[in-house]
Amino acid sequence: MKSLQNPKLKVLAVVCGAVLLSGCAGMELQKARMVEPKGTDFSMALYKDYMRLSELEFLEGDYFDSDTFAIRAMQSANGTPPAPEALEERDLPAAHKGELAQARRELNEALAASATEKASVMAALAQSSFDCWMQEQEENFQPDDIAACKADYMAAMKSVQSALAPAAAAAPAAAPAPAPKAAARMAATYTVNFDFDSAGITGAASAIIAEAGMAIDEMKASTVILSGYTDRAGPASYNMKLADRRAKAVLGALDIRSIKKIAGLAEIKVYGENNNLVKTEDGVKNPENRRVKIEIIR
Repeated sequence: MKSLQNPKLKVLAVVCGAVLLSGCAGMELQKARMVEPKGTDFSMALYKDYMRLSELEFLEGDYFDSDTFAIRAMQSANGTPPAPEALEERDLPAAHKGELAQARRELNEALAASATEKASVMAALAQSSFDCWMQEQEENFQPDDIAACKADYMAAMKSVQSALAPAAAAAPAAAPAPAPKAAARMAATYTVNFDFDSAGITGAASAIIAEAGMAIDEMKASTVILSGYTDRAGPASYNMKLADRRAKAVLGALDIRSIKKIAGLAEIKVYGENNNLVKTEDGVKNPENRRVKIEIIR
């Protein structure tokens, strides 16, 4: 996922591509795989989250960021988790620095206010998702990946803040009403895109599905909603069937990649060419509308 728009990164990529086998880059992941994590629940959860990011970057050939996340994973595994990445460590677009600075302040305040004890797993997810957001925003050429990391951060922070909120005072005198069933909460959303008139899983889609599968396990999902869509090229009846095949293809891939088989958790919804992400005239091809949305519910 690392962009090569930065001239220094282009040089590094050329050098590393020539001498990768001699250990220029991508070797930190191998070291991190050998580490036995220890420490608090937060440290061990952070190790798993950073390892997930490192593995995904390695699969995409971004050895620089794979190393970055692997090193942070090892720090976490040793019981000395790093702070959320500082803004100055990334060459961020000016338009997004304010939003990221506010998010980092919010995250640091939560971590300092005992989030690591009261919501260890979600606090770790918030930190790793923030660092993922920073990395993707620096590259600034994969809007879906930027949006996914940001959405994961927002969802995790909402859960963390809920855990840190003071308990509401009990109402005096009145007899207690029956406790309502706890509402399910959205934990994360992923989007898998498809080639035209195809339900085949591409390499890029496989990486997203792998990340979603790990998130399903780590978040102990109660439900996974798979919504299938198509663009508006072709007959509506055919597109309903194609959308169904796409949703089932993602379900099959998730069952392969997830530690926990999710067939019993999954709910498939088929929209075909309805509710398109990008509104178009009938008959128009659009790659953003050829998708399956994965919604993970805690």
